[in-house]
Amino acid sequence: MSEIKAEALRRQLKSGQLDHCYLLYGKEHYLQDYYSGELRKAVLGGEDDPFNLRQLDGKNLDLQALSEAVDAYPSFAEKTLVEVRDHDFFQGSEEENRQLLALLEDIPDYCCLVFLYDAVEFKPDKRKKKLWEQLTKLVTLVEFPLQGQNELIRWIQKHFAARDKEISSEDAAYLLFLCGGQMDYLTNEIAKVTVYAGQKQVSRKDIDAVTVPVLEAQIYKMTDALAEKDFDRAAMLMNHLFQLNTEPGYINATIGGQLRKLYAAFLVKKSGGGADAYNQLTGSTSAYAARQNLRICGSFREDWYLRMIRLSAETELRIRSSSMDPSDLVRSLFAAMAAEA
Repeated sequence: MSEIKAEALRRQLKSGQLDHCYLLYGKEHYLQDYYSGELRKAVLGGEDDPFNLRQLDGKNLDLQALSEAVDAYPSFAEKTLVEVRDHDFFQGSEEENRQLLALLEDIPDYCCLVFLYDAVEFKPDKRKKKLWEQLTKLVTLVEFPLQGQNELIRWIQKHFAARDKEISSEDAAYLLFLCGGQMDYLTNEIAKVTVYAGQKQVSRKDIDAVTVPVLEAQIYKMTDALAEKDFDRAAMLMNHLFQLNTEPGYINATIGGQLRKLYAAFLVKKSGGGADAYNQLTGSTSAYAARQNLRICGSFREDWYLRMIRLSAETELRIRSSSMDPSDLVRSLFAAMAAEA
């Protein structure tokens, strides 16, 4: 056993040739939930089988209970499935790890054991080299990272198609820009747009009418309004964030992040670069976001970027250390951005 990608797990599910033990983890919980459901279907013939599905809390894992669950014979079925959630392999004592590894070495053919991670993040501690090497020999690890823009655009189009709707690649990128890359959230927003859209072809107006942009997109819209010298719209967007009771420190951190992105775009554009150079500099994978930031970055002076980035950092320090109202501090930052834009 070893580390494999989602595509390899999909092939195993299709062929029915499953390993005895899996560990599913990663930042994209939508895919982890999807593939854990597919494993249930493959092992149990369906997701609901109270006789042969056993679920254990991994944060306080009882090794005796796990051993009994793994060894228990199937009831009116060929296999059993044991799910363990949020177990930290690297926090146990040497004796606990020895017992657990011995159990993993001797999983019966009729059992599939799956470790899942929801409330805590699975963090491999490769400093514990011996434990890590033994673990990767006994367990098939599958990581589900956040998906790239191209994969998500295709996924968005596929999900609209499943609802008898169509969306262009550019509008799918716009939806992704507004709603972020978390597939759970995108699924909800796609459902809302599908219900709202009157035509087969989804338009940008449909998207704007019903989606709730993530904070990063709302802050971008605010800086876009400042770039266009539309100060009333910029102020309205900021006030809306406070009306939603968005935590001021989070607003300030996001403003600081957007300022740094725009400054990076400014430097790239100044040197004659484009979207590829911007993404290489910032680590972004979104060509759409790169184009938008490159489009507006020239509306501000270089000294404005440097002052506002510094002021955002000072605002963060004041939020943490002073008795002043954090909302007033963030409003002061916005006022400075608008006054000097």
